Amino acid sequence: MSTTTLNTDVSREIIASFFPEQDERTQVFGFLKNVVENYVADISTIKVNPTMSKADIAGIISRYDFDGSLPAASVLGDVISLMEQGMVHVTSPNYFGLFNPTSSFWGGIADFITALYNPQLAVWSHAPACVDIEEKLIRYLGQLAGFTPADVGGAFTTGGAEANCTALICALTRKIPGFAKQGLQAQPSQPVFYISADSHLAWLKIALQSGLGHDAVRLIAVDDNGKMDVAQLSATLADDRQRGFTPFMLVGTAGTTNAGVIDPLAQMAVVAKEHDLYFHVDAAWAGAILLSDSHSPLLRGIELADSITLDAHKWLTAPMGTGMFICADKTLLNQPFAVSTNYMPAGDDVNIDPYVNSMQWSRRFNGLKLFIPLAILGRAGFSKMIDYQVELGAYLKSSLARHDWVVVNATPLPVICFKDAGGVDTDQLLLQVLAANQVWLSSTTFNKEKALRTCITSYRSTRADVDNLLVQLNQARDAVRKAG
Repeated sequence: MSTTTLNTDVSREIIASFFPEQDERTQVFGFLKNVVENYVADISTIKVNPTMSKADIAGIISRYDFDGSLPAASVLGDVISLMEQGMVHVTSPNYFGLFNPTSSFWGGIADFITALYNPQLAVWSHAPACVDIEEKLIRYLGQLAGFTPADVGGAFTTGGAEANCTALICALTRKIPGFAKQGLQAQPSQPVFYISADSHLAWLKIALQSGLGHDAVRLIAVDDNGKMDVAQLSATLADDRQRGFTPFMLVGTAGTTNAGVIDPLAQMAVVAKEHDLYFHVDAAWAGAILLSDSHSPLLRGIELADSITLDAHKWLTAPMGTGMFICADKTLLNQPFAVSTNYMPAGDDVNIDPYVNSMQWSRRFNGLKLFIPLAILGRAGFSKMIDYQVELGAYLKSSLARHDWVVVNATPLPVICFKDAGGVDTDQLLLQVLAANQVWLSSTTFNKEKALRTCITSYRSTRADVDNLLVQLNQARDAVRKAG
């Protein structure tokens, strides 16, 4: 049997390679400080779309075969170049795209602190401070939604898809007898659930992941304003019951991705109660207005939900991966996710171990990305941002009307879908705008017609940026007309 002598110098070398000595750390922090300051200084003028070609990106990445090591300065320099030139800059005030807001400085600091300490949130005993911080946030936001604080439960998730999947599993467990133990194969009839035709179609993926399949998803038609048609919902429910299906869940959307529309939540809650359905509200984006005294009444009916989804990385300036599932009754989570193993630390009768209350097991401390900015800025700080962006959206709508653009969706929130009053092709307009690379926006289909779509997503955006957006749109329209 051989023995190995552990060399202290080798040990020190290993430690220093993975966590450099103070002098190198100081150099790295100085480099990052310059990156931050330069990025902030240039953010208003930086090209929004990637300026590197695929060949350019491949040329840089090809230098890395990972069989050898490279100087940290070289690697960090390449990474920053790739980030600055090889991606859409969603943090730009000229980004008027999807629900990807500018992350706050405090959220970035939280991300760094979390990575530095790297807490493991599977069990309470390993990170009690972290678990309690997240529970406080869940209770606070649940209370804003109208839930009883002492009864609120939930978990931080990687995003809306995981949170909505959690809701589906909870609904199946609560409404389908025997599901948690026997699964779907033991059910005498097909369980089905109901969503708006304009909802986020990650629900189709979720249905497949759960074993239900796409055919279990009922896409309910929307009215001319993009809201779920409650009469159509009731008719579909009656038809499904007559045909032998088992309705178990109804989902309302608070802030559709394509048009920022909020479903008639209060009316849907009545239908859910009448048919004994689990009622979930996907408020991944518009749930942020719970922090606004002026606009939270738009979510009337959310307090009647069994659970909600809210993504802090959509409108609350948190870095990506900060989603939440929040339920009105914390006991809802007991049966779907409770497990017992001999290798996990023993819990206690007071504190809940997150791994028995969540789809995840090992889990990152995502809640700090919301806790730090919310603690520093307070609800009033977030309300000011939200209210300003709503006002900026209204300014954009009025500006569009003055320049012969027609807004086709109706929502007080800052998602604006519009088309040229003279019928200039939407696809051609979008191509022209993106080619100029001064602003970023997208297109969608609303009420069966193609439209350009903008959303105020960055707290850096001002009236001047909206004015520039109008300039770019008008120039694009002139160019398309001239080319045609």
